[in-house]
Amino acid sequence: MAAQESPSAQPRKIILLGARWCAPCIAELRDLPRLVAAAAPDRIALAWVDRPPALPPALAAQVDIIALPQAHALALRLGGQGFGLPMAAIMASSGQYCRPWPHSLSPERLPDLRQSCD
Repeated sequence: MAAQESPSAQPRKIILLGARWCAPCIAELRDLPRLVAAAAPDRIALAWVDRPPALPPALAAQVDIIALPQAHALALRLGGQGFGLPMAAIMASSGQYCRPWPHSLSPERLPDLRQSCD
């Protein structure tokens, strides 16, 4: 009989909520290549509440961009009215979100985000 994988072993989507006017969000974006590598097998998605950032072609194939209306709705859902940025969340394969992470996310802090969602 094959061993069952725990739910946390299934790839998830790590959502980074941000905006062009948010300095920590821009810093997070500059570190995106390292974050994508550290997040594997989970996938990174950007949900920017103003204009989605343009990504280099090599990185664009590895990162999902959430459309502006959905990004704004997600920020309101996770952060409430007057939500603060940057914010991150993990979406499970079931479509459920864990408690939002109200901080910048770096490869070094990724284990903390994952632990908060397990």
